[in-house]
Amino acid sequence: MRHRRNTRRLSRNTPGRKALLRSLIRSLLISERISTTHAKAKEASSLADRVITLGKRNTITSKKTAISILGSKQLINKLFGDIAPRFVNRKGGYTRIFQLAPRKGDGAKMAILELTERRIIEKPTTKKPEKQKKEEALKSEVPPKTGESERKIKEAKKEPPKRDISKPISKEERPAPPKPAPMPPKERVDEERDKGGRAKTEKGKYKRQFFTGLKRYFRRKTI
Repeated sequence: MRHRRNTRRLSRNTPGRKALLRSLIRSLLISERISTTHAKAKEASSLADRVITLGKRNTITSKKTAISILGSKQLINKLFGDIAPRFVNRKGGYTRIFQLAPRKGDGAKMAILELTERRIIEKPTTKKPEKQKKEEALKSEVPPKTGESERKIKEAKKEPPKRDISKPISKEERPAPPKPAPMPPKERVDEERDKGGRAKTEKGKYKRQFFTGLKRYFRRKTI
């Protein structure tokens, strides 16, 4: 039985639990707002209040104790020089917890742990999309002076009339099929024939036909 034991085990042994809480406190001092489970946030908030109280004292003993917990000189300088002076007028309640929706994987309760006096960093304004820039550029353009150019612009913006789908399309309304592209003319070869009737090309060579090369295979062999 857990008689007079208020600490949460967090499913870890003592050194693992201490290392977890130290890492949570470090990340809280760096970003001033973290998201974790509700049980871890409750346990880390009590330790964070103790660390900030050490920062408010600002003595050599408190600095040594804070170094043993945080283990980083940069965080010590931030704690004693930036974070602790914000809570001079507060006697407690340096952190707060906001509950979130349960985690999808295992349904664990989630929460946000943050400092009550934290600095809100404003995000830079996002750039306008290209579509919005084009529309603004078109609006800023000077309209044409002549009436003819205005009429041309209006005619270009007009959409073609929509066809009634219920009625069938007549032959006259059907678009004509595209004409095939004309074939390039074939090169004609001026043929000359000799006495035997064989055709000659311009270079003077005979046209070789398909069956002329097969004659040698069908010759009668002499015994």
